Formats: sequence, C-alpha cells, structure tokens
Amino acid sequence: MIEPEGKGSAAQEIANTGADTAGATTGATLGMLLGGPGGAVFGAAVGPPLSHAFRKIGAEINNRYISPREDKRVASALQHAIERTGEKLEEGKEIRNDGFFDEETDSRSTADEIIEGALIAAQREHEERKIEYIGSLIANICFDESLDSSQSNALISTAERMSWRQIRILSYISRLQEFTGRNREAHTFDFVSIRGLELPPDDFLHEFSELQQMRLLMDLEAFMDFPLDPEKYVVSKFGRQLYSLMELDSV
Repeated sequence: MIEPEGKGSAAQEIANTGADTAGATTGATLGMLLGGPGGAVFGAAVGPPLSHAFRKIGAEINNRYISPREDKRVASALQHAIERTGEKLEEGKEIRNDGFFDEETDSRSTADEIIEGALIAAQREHEERKIEYIGSLIANICFDESLDSSQSNALISTAERMSWRQIRILSYISRLQEFTGRNREAHTFDFVSIRGLELPPDDFLHEFSELQQMRLLMDLEAFMDFPLDPEKYVVSKFGRQLYSLMELDSV
C-alpha cells in the first residue's frame, strides 16, 4: 500500500485513531445517578418509558454487590446513554413504540433485558474507554425499531467481545477514505512501496483476524497475509450496523 505523505504505517494509523479517547469520564456513581436531583433531571430528559427502564435496571444492579470500580463503570455507561437519549429527543427522534418497553407477565420488558445486558457488559469492561460507546449502543437501540431482541443481544455481545484496539480498527476501516484521501474503487497495490516495512506484531494480526471471524470485516481477496493492506477489506453489514449504533465515528 502506498502510504500517504506524512502518514505512518497502516497499523500505526489504526493505533493512533482515537488513542487518547478516554470514554465517559463522569464522577457519578450509580446510586447518585438514580437518586436525588440527578435522578429527577434524567427522568425529565428521557421521558417515562426510558426513564422507567433505566431506573429499574439501574436500581437492580445497584442492589447487587459490585465493586466501587464496577459501580462507576455502570454509572458512566448509563449516564452516557441518558445524555445521548436526551440529545436524540431534542433532535426530534422518537423512541420505539413497537412493544419494546412493554412489560410481560414477569414484569420484564425487552428493553429491561437489553439494558441489563449492556450495563453488565459495562460493569465487566476493563478497557474503560469502551464504556462511552456501550452507552451510545444502549441509546440507539432504544430508538431503532428494526432491531429485535436477538439482534440487539448479538450487537451487545459483539461489542463486549471486541477489544478497544478492535474498535479502533473497525472505525479506521469504516472511514478509510477519510484517512487516506483515496477512492477505494481506484485502489492499486504497489509492492515496491512496502519494502522495508516491519511486519505488524502478532497480537495486532490476531485481533485483526478476529474481526473477520466475528464477520465484522470481509476480505475482498479472501486471504490474510502480510503486507497488511486495509484497502483490501470492507466492513460487513453487521459491522456497519455496530459502527453506527456505537457511534464509532467519534473514535
């Protein structure tokens, strides 16, 4: 791959994409977020259906034994979900009205299941820069009627499985033309240009390959080999969906 002037290797560009993003950095804990003035503010911001679901699941998690660090992670994800929900409502978007928030005979809705799954993912997430994007995923699922329970759970489990570096890779490949300034349809590969480049480290290649196994990246030439040329890859439909719902354009 011909490197654009002033750019480093593809692996280095990916490593630099969003490298300083620290995710949601709130000082809120879950109990503080749900109770007192803060709880009243977010209830008014997101409306009854979402407010009820956020409060219900947040309270359930708050009543379990979780460490102080986990408490902050869950609060951070929930706060970001609340903020994004409020912003989307201000933009004129409408929350789902397809039974997503309707409680069944066990007093549990699909929204309860999805929000709980995402917040538990945030609770267990040691790469805390991901938490903001988990919050975005929660918010966007609550507005998208095309996503049923199975699809939503698949998105959450995939988001949980991805590492922070894999999120950056997905964001980079999704915006490749923005970073390289070249039209992908006019791509040509110049082997002369890669002479002297170092092989990407094995851990990087492993994570890149895992994105293919998760069906987030598709290899246009059906092989994975050095030299790593991102322009040979496209983001799958599922990958584009995850990119959009997690709002990875901000990575």
